[in-house]
Amino acid sequence: MLGWILALCVPQLLLAQQDNVARMLASLEVKALGSIDYVEINTPSAAIRQKQLIVFVHGTPGSYSAFRSYLNDPIMQEKFHMISVTRPGWRSDDDTKVPSLDEQAAALRPLLDMDRSGKGALLMGHSYGGPVIARTAMNYPELIAGLIFVATTGDPELSAPRWYNRFAVFLPRFVLGASLKGANAEIIPLRPQLEAMLPRWQDLTMPVLIVQGDKDRLVHPGNALFMQRMLINSEVRYLHREGMGHFVLWEEAPLIRDNLIEFFASRVPSSNFSAN
Repeated sequence: MLGWILALCVPQLLLAQQDNVARMLASLEVKALGSIDYVEINTPSAAIRQKQLIVFVHGTPGSYSAFRSYLNDPIMQEKFHMISVTRPGWRSDDDTKVPSLDEQAAALRPLLDMDRSGKGALLMGHSYGGPVIARTAMNYPELIAGLIFVATTGDPELSAPRWYNRFAVFLPRFVLGASLKGANAEIIPLRPQLEAMLPRWQDLTMPVLIVQGDKDRLVHPGNALFMQRMLINSEVRYLHREGMGHFVLWEEAPLIRDNLIEFFASRVPSSNFSAN
């Protein structure tokens, strides 16, 4: 019963939080690229070198405004060229959802070419955004310098649809609500896609930062341990946040910011990357 209540309430809370802060980003131009919308911050810097690109990918439901804490952070603005996306299927309630992780990754692909630092892009995903960035890294590893997973799913065994997800399939949209119905459309077909990805985690060699709260009731904390085990060829830093839930993305924003800057920003560019 608690899971059902959470399933009904949390998508609304996620959207409410993002809607409340969208006004803070109102001065940013919303750009369109294929099936995605995005906002971009790349403030001029006194440094000669171009800033490294970081692309933020929201969960389900969501939009580019999920990462407003980072977009509005002057330290992040100084260090990074930032792009936050609204994924395919989430431009409006009427959009047809795109549950294919391959299609989601392909939609992000043109953004990766916007890195001018010579380091390659960083991808940061929250919740369902985690599988999206993982698949993107598996498909285009030569363009990606690092991954940040925040409260994300990855283990097929821990990511199977729950009983209320299956029940919700039969509820009409006017009963369930557009955001929850859309989230369900992405969650239901996720497990077989994660199963297909199992042998490909070992191919990822870029550094990875994982952030997970141990009180997360939407994403099982065991997902973080799964990814840590599977990323056998990556340098992994795991930030286990005691007492934190699914909103760790916002509640621990300064900590996440400081760790990703320390972990990624000072790295020497790989020979795989060259400035465009």
